[in-house]
Amino acid sequence: YLYKELGVDPQTGNVSYEDFNGDGVITPADRQINGSVWPKYFGGFNNSFTYKGIDLGVFLSYSYGNEVYNHNRFFGEAGGARDAARIIFASNVDRWQKPGDVTNTPRPDGINNNNYKDDGSRWLEDGSFIRLRALTLGYTLPKLLTQKIKLDRVRFSVTGSNLFLITKYTGLDPESSSSSSQNAQGIDLGTPPSPRSFQFGINVSL
Repeated sequence: YLYKELGVDPQTGNVSYEDFNGDGVITPADRQINGSVWPKYFGGFNNSFTYKGIDLGVFLSYSYGNEVYNHNRFFGEAGGARDAARIIFASNVDRWQKPGDVTNTPRPDGINNNNYKDDGSRWLEDGSFIRLRALTLGYTLPKLLTQKIKLDRVRFSVTGSNLFLITKYTGLDPESSSSSSQNAQGIDLGTPPSPRSFQFGINVSL
Protein backbone atom coordinates (compact mmCIF):
# COMPACT_ATOMS: atom_id res chain seq x y z
CA TYR A 1 0.00 0.00 0.00
CA LEU A 2 1.41 3.37 -1.06
CA TYR A 3 0.42 7.01 -1.11
CA LYS A 4 -0.23 7.88 -4.76
CA GLU A 5 1.81 10.96 -5.59
CA LEU A 6 0.26 13.41 -8.09
CA GLY A 7 3.31 15.63 -8.60
CA VAL A 8 5.15 18.60 -7.10
CA ASP A 9 3.37 21.94 -6.63
CA PRO A 10 5.46 24.53 -8.57
CA GLN A 11 4.56 27.26 -6.06
CA THR A 12 5.38 25.49 -2.80
CA GLY A 13 7.68 22.64 -3.84
CA ASN A 14 5.53 20.21 -1.86
CA VAL A 15 4.28 16.86 -3.08
CA SER A 16 0.56 16.45 -3.73
CA TYR A 17 -1.06 13.12 -2.86
CA GLU A 18 -4.34 11.58 -3.95
CA ASP A 19 -7.03 11.83 -1.28
CA PHE A 20 -8.13 8.23 -1.82
CA ASN A 21 -10.97 8.19 0.71
CA GLY A 22 -12.07 11.75 -0.05
CA ASP A 23 -12.06 13.06 3.53
CA GLY A 24 -9.94 16.12 2.69
CA VAL A 25 -6.96 14.98 4.80
CA ILE A 26 -3.98 12.83 3.79
CA THR A 27 -3.69 9.99 6.32
CA PRO A 28 -2.54 6.35 6.20
CA ALA A 29 -6.11 5.51 5.15
CA ASP A 30 -5.31 7.09 1.76
CA ARG A 31 -2.73 4.45 0.91
CA GLN A 32 -3.76 2.19 -1.94
CA ILE A 33 -2.46 -0.64 -4.10
CA ASN A 34 -0.07 0.73 -6.71
CA GLY A 35 1.34 -1.47 -9.46
CA SER A 36 2.25 -5.13 -9.30
CA VAL A 37 5.46 -7.07 -8.83
CA TRP A 38 4.17 -9.74 -11.20
CA PRO A 39 4.88 -9.13 -14.91
CA LYS A 40 2.15 -9.20 -17.53
CA TYR A 41 4.47 -11.09 -19.86
CA PHE A 42 7.76 -12.85 -19.30
CA GLY A 43 9.81 -15.47 -21.08
CA GLY A 44 13.03 -16.17 -22.88
CA PHE A 45 14.73 -17.02 -26.13
CA ASN A 46 17.32 -19.78 -26.31
CA ASN A 47 18.96 -20.76 -29.56
CA SER A 48 22.20 -22.06 -31.00
CA PHE A 49 23.90 -21.63 -34.35
CA THR A 50 26.69 -23.68 -35.91
CA TYR A 51 28.94 -23.11 -38.88
CA LYS A 52 31.65 -25.64 -39.60
CA GLY A 53 33.51 -25.92 -36.29
CA ILE A 54 32.11 -22.74 -34.76
CA ASP A 55 29.04 -22.74 -32.52
CA LEU A 56 27.19 -19.85 -30.91
CA GLY A 57 24.61 -20.11 -28.12
CA VAL A 58 22.34 -17.22 -27.09
CA PHE A 59 20.01 -17.00 -24.09
CA LEU A 60 17.83 -13.88 -23.75
CA SER A 61 15.14 -13.33 -21.12
CA TYR A 62 12.54 -10.62 -20.75
CA SER A 63 9.92 -9.29 -18.36
CA TYR A 64 7.22 -6.72 -19.10
CA GLY A 65 4.65 -4.92 -16.98
CA ASN A 66 6.07 -5.40 -13.47
CA GLU A 67 7.06 -2.67 -11.00
CA VAL A 68 10.02 -2.43 -8.64
CA TYR A 69 10.04 -0.37 -5.43
CA ASN A 70 13.38 1.46 -5.57
CA HIS A 71 14.04 1.88 -1.86
CA ASN A 72 17.66 2.81 -2.59
CA ARG A 73 16.39 5.85 -4.47
CA PHE A 74 14.28 6.88 -1.48
CA PHE A 75 17.35 7.07 0.73
CA GLY A 76 19.39 8.73 -2.03
CA GLU A 77 16.88 11.54 -2.59
CA ALA A 78 15.64 12.08 0.97
CA GLY A 79 16.81 15.23 2.72
CA GLY A 80 19.44 15.44 5.44
CA ALA A 81 23.17 16.01 5.87
CA ARG A 82 25.54 13.66 4.08
CA ASP A 83 29.29 13.26 4.21
CA ALA A 84 31.51 12.75 1.18
CA ALA A 85 31.21 8.97 1.43
CA ARG A 86 27.45 9.00 0.83
CA ILE A 87 25.88 8.75 -2.61
CA ILE A 88 23.94 11.77 -3.83
CA PHE A 89 21.44 10.96 -6.58
CA ALA A 90 21.61 13.03 -9.77
CA SER A 91 17.89 13.78 -9.47
CA ASN A 92 18.72 16.03 -6.50
CA VAL A 93 20.23 18.51 -8.95
CA ASP A 94 16.72 19.11 -10.32
CA ARG A 95 15.20 19.62 -6.87
CA TRP A 96 12.60 22.39 -6.42
CA GLN A 97 14.31 25.61 -5.28
CA LYS A 98 11.99 28.56 -5.85
CA PRO A 99 8.34 29.28 -6.75
CA GLY A 100 7.66 28.49 -10.39
CA ASP A 101 10.14 25.60 -10.66
CA VAL A 102 8.64 22.65 -12.53
CA THR A 103 10.22 19.41 -11.37
CA ASN A 104 9.47 15.93 -10.05
CA THR A 105 11.85 16.33 -7.09
CA PRO A 106 10.32 18.35 -4.20
CA ARG A 107 11.98 20.75 -1.82
CA PRO A 108 14.13 19.30 0.98
CA ASP A 109 12.18 17.80 3.85
CA GLY A 110 12.71 15.34 6.67
CA ILE A 111 12.41 11.63 6.00
CA ASN A 112 8.79 10.44 6.24
CA ASN A 113 7.52 14.01 6.34
CA ASN A 114 5.15 15.16 3.59
CA ASN A 115 7.67 15.28 0.73
CA TYR A 116 9.61 12.10 1.46
CA LYS A 117 7.21 9.44 2.61
CA ASP A 118 8.84 6.03 2.75
CA ASP A 119 5.65 4.57 1.30
CA GLY A 120 5.08 7.01 -1.57
CA SER A 121 4.50 5.90 -5.15
CA ARG A 122 7.38 8.06 -6.42
CA TRP A 123 9.79 5.23 -5.68
CA LEU A 124 7.75 2.72 -7.69
CA GLU A 125 9.35 2.21 -11.11
CA ASP A 126 8.83 0.20 -14.26
CA GLY A 127 10.82 -3.02 -13.86
CA SER A 128 10.47 -4.28 -17.44
CA PHE A 129 13.71 -5.50 -18.99
CA ILE A 130 15.47 -7.51 -21.68
CA ARG A 131 18.63 -9.27 -20.49
CA LEU A 132 21.28 -11.23 -22.32
CA ARG A 133 21.74 -13.92 -19.70
CA ALA A 134 24.33 -15.97 -21.52
CA LEU A 135 26.33 -15.90 -24.73
CA THR A 136 28.54 -18.87 -25.55
CA LEU A 137 31.06 -19.05 -28.36
CA GLY A 138 32.72 -22.39 -29.06
CA TYR A 139 35.13 -23.91 -31.52
CA THR A 140 35.58 -27.63 -32.17
CA LEU A 141 38.86 -28.75 -33.67
CA PRO A 142 38.65 -30.54 -37.03
CA LYS A 143 38.61 -34.34 -36.93
CA LEU A 144 41.78 -34.54 -38.98
CA LEU A 145 43.63 -32.64 -36.27
CA THR A 146 42.18 -34.49 -33.27
CA GLN A 147 42.93 -37.87 -34.84
CA LYS A 148 46.59 -36.94 -35.05
CA ILE A 149 46.69 -36.38 -31.29
CA LYS A 150 44.59 -39.52 -30.67
CA LEU A 151 41.54 -37.71 -29.35
CA ASP A 152 37.96 -38.04 -30.53
CA ARG A 153 36.81 -34.44 -29.96
CA VAL A 154 38.24 -31.20 -28.58
CA ARG A 155 36.11 -28.10 -28.07
CA PHE A 156 37.13 -24.72 -26.69
CA SER A 157 34.48 -22.33 -25.41
CA VAL A 158 33.94 -19.03 -23.66
CA THR A 159 30.68 -18.02 -21.96
CA GLY A 160 29.69 -14.54 -20.84
CA SER A 161 26.82 -14.07 -18.38
CA ASN A 162 24.74 -10.90 -17.95
CA LEU A 163 26.51 -9.09 -20.76
CA PHE A 164 23.86 -6.43 -21.29
CA LEU A 165 20.58 -5.20 -19.86
CA ILE A 166 17.94 -2.98 -21.47
CA THR A 167 15.59 -1.36 -18.95
CA LYS A 168 14.09 1.98 -17.89
CA TYR A 169 14.62 1.10 -14.23
CA THR A 170 16.95 3.66 -12.61
CA GLY A 171 18.36 1.25 -10.03
CA LEU A 172 21.21 -1.19 -10.55
CA ASP A 173 19.13 -4.23 -11.46
CA PRO A 174 15.35 -4.61 -11.91
CA GLU A 175 15.63 -8.23 -10.74
CA SER A 176 17.20 -7.28 -7.42
CA SER A 177 15.09 -8.04 -4.37
CA SER A 178 15.91 -7.48 -0.72
CA SER A 179 13.77 -10.46 0.27
CA SER A 180 14.14 -14.12 -0.61
CA SER A 181 10.44 -14.68 0.05
CA GLN A 182 8.21 -15.08 -3.00
CA ASN A 183 5.60 -13.01 -1.14
CA ALA A 184 7.86 -9.96 -0.83
CA GLN A 185 9.49 -9.54 -4.22
CA GLY A 186 10.17 -6.31 -6.08
CA ILE A 187 11.79 -4.32 -3.25
CA ASP A 188 15.28 -3.12 -4.13
CA LEU A 189 17.17 -2.13 -0.99
CA GLY A 190 20.90 -2.67 -0.62
CA THR A 191 20.83 -5.68 -2.92
CA PRO A 192 23.78 -6.28 -5.27
CA PRO A 193 22.96 -6.65 -8.97
CA SER A 194 23.43 -9.86 -10.93
CA PRO A 195 27.18 -10.16 -11.57
CA ARG A 196 28.75 -10.18 -14.99
CA SER A 197 31.04 -13.17 -15.38
CA PHE A 198 33.10 -15.04 -17.96
CA GLN A 199 33.90 -18.74 -18.11
CA PHE A 200 36.45 -20.50 -20.29
CA GLY A 201 36.20 -24.20 -20.99
CA ILE A 202 37.89 -27.08 -22.77
CA ASN A 203 35.96 -30.28 -23.50
CA VAL A 204 37.98 -33.33 -24.48
CA SER A 205 36.54 -36.68 -25.59
CA LEU A 206 38.86 -39.67 -25.84
